[in-house]
Amino acid sequence: MKRIILISVTGAILIGCVIAQSLAEQSAAGNVSLSLSDKLPDSEKRFVMGEDKGRVVVYRAGESEPFMTTDTFTYSLPKADKQKLEQGIIIEGEAALRRTLEDYCS
Repeated sequence: MKRIILISVTGAILIGCVIAQSLAEQSAAGNVSLSLSDKLPDSEKRFVMGEDKGRVVVYRAGESEPFMTTDTFTYSLPKADKQKLEQGIIIEGEAALRRTLEDYCS
């Protein structure tokens, strides 16, 4: 009987660890976001596209950590685009963000 209880408790602990690890990985990867801006309509979401460590990045308006880092290096862009990124490009809504990313990263 004690053996069955020990096995059950060990199994429950292992399952808990797997679930906790999975949630931690999703959170670290940015897949789980509890940001208030996720609840806003698309028209009220604002982003700023800029440059960080030689790459094109996207910030949520008002945040200092990148929301998204692309694989596009700024050295591969035209000079005018580089200058715009240095100043920060304000983007209104997710649809506009997708279009702008396609323009800069394709």
